[in-house]
Amino acid sequence: MISKAVGKSIAKQVEKNFADQTKFLTKLIRAKSPNAHTPQDSKVDDPIEQEVAELIHSELVENGFFPKKVGVNKKRQNVLLEWGNKRARNSLMLNGHMDTIPPDVSDVISPYSGSVRGGKLYGLGALDMKGSLSAYVYAVRALKEVGVNITGKVYLAFVVDEESGACSQYGTQYLLEQGIVPKACIIGEHGSDVIRIGQRGGYRFKLTTKGESVHTGMSAWEKGEKGRNAIVDMSRVIKALQGLEIPHKTSKVFVGRKPMFTFPTKINGGIALNVVPEKCEAYGDVRLMPGNSDNQVKMLIVERLQKLDIKYEIDDLMFVPAVEVDPREKVVEILSEQAEMVLGVKPSQKGAGPGTDGWMLTKRGVPTVYGFGPTGSEVHGRGEWVGLESLKKVTEIYARVILEMVG
Repeated sequence: MISKAVGKSIAKQVEKNFADQTKFLTKLIRAKSPNAHTPQDSKVDDPIEQEVAELIHSELVENGFFPKKVGVNKKRQNVLLEWGNKRARNSLMLNGHMDTIPPDVSDVISPYSGSVRGGKLYGLGALDMKGSLSAYVYAVRALKEVGVNITGKVYLAFVVDEESGACSQYGTQYLLEQGIVPKACIIGEHGSDVIRIGQRGGYRFKLTTKGESVHTGMSAWEKGEKGRNAIVDMSRVIKALQGLEIPHKTSKVFVGRKPMFTFPTKINGGIALNVVPEKCEAYGDVRLMPGNSDNQVKMLIVERLQKLDIKYEIDDLMFVPAVEVDPREKVVEILSEQAEMVLGVKPSQKGAGPGTDGWMLTKRGVPTVYGFGPTGSEVHGRGEWVGLESLKKVTEIYARVILEMVG
């Protein structure tokens, strides 16, 4: 257990450094890193996170650490800090992504302002999740300055390409493939009132209907001898798939949640106003519960469409499984204890709807918390902000968890 004296020293050091942390977070927000890619078109040579990575690397170096850049190439590099006893088997990773969603096109106020008003720091990525990234850096800085002994090993992993669908091979997956596999992990997705001990899975697909093209002025179309409208066929598909229910098992982690089939989320078809469209493409998004799979969803789609006499094909775009962590795992219990010590109330524990890279760690047998970070609002929207008081407390909590886990 952390003594009261050490706990006070950590809190005091976090407080002392917080002005610097706020300035650092402002820099991170002003460094643009919007990721508009999907899993299919994510580009390895697009330096989306490069400016953010440079800022994090420099900040760590200035604070006496020795981070390194690890990536598939020089344009998409993750920043990795390994601190403590490098030979230790006991290790904890704090993992977070450097990219953000693209800004809202209707946002007339700069989404990259990093302005502070009423104890809130505004800007795209302030909550998701550059605030947490700053907390990682300043948690280890506080521990270093307090002079605690780290007998285990801490990994700070600042990764690329998470917003493309939490299934990229360039970020967390790449680090794992390089042998950087911790004994436990915390992903600092926003919200300090809940410890996310599970996350739903996801399946995305493209469904293409195939018709026959013909000029609308041709007599063959007029007589019904040639041509088939792929968009009309797609309308029948859309109607048939509405209300599709996916069987699932109840889960204590996901109380009140269920799989959610949404189709279509995007659609396009046709080439000209006077041509019968021969192809129409529509996209679907499915949120899954533990035990559900992409093959299960495809079978349900085929079953619904088999009586329609429509030519179509389904292309898989992404699949990540739903995952859970046992609430009795050490990382969950320690995080819960330390959060209660700092916040004065114990966070609840439940599963989350949005996905993270955490499933990659779970597949490697790494107990993972899929979300615990500062509070704020408007994530993925206009006016996104993070609460500065919450950010400070979460920084203190991270420091205490590191000390309890590997100190």
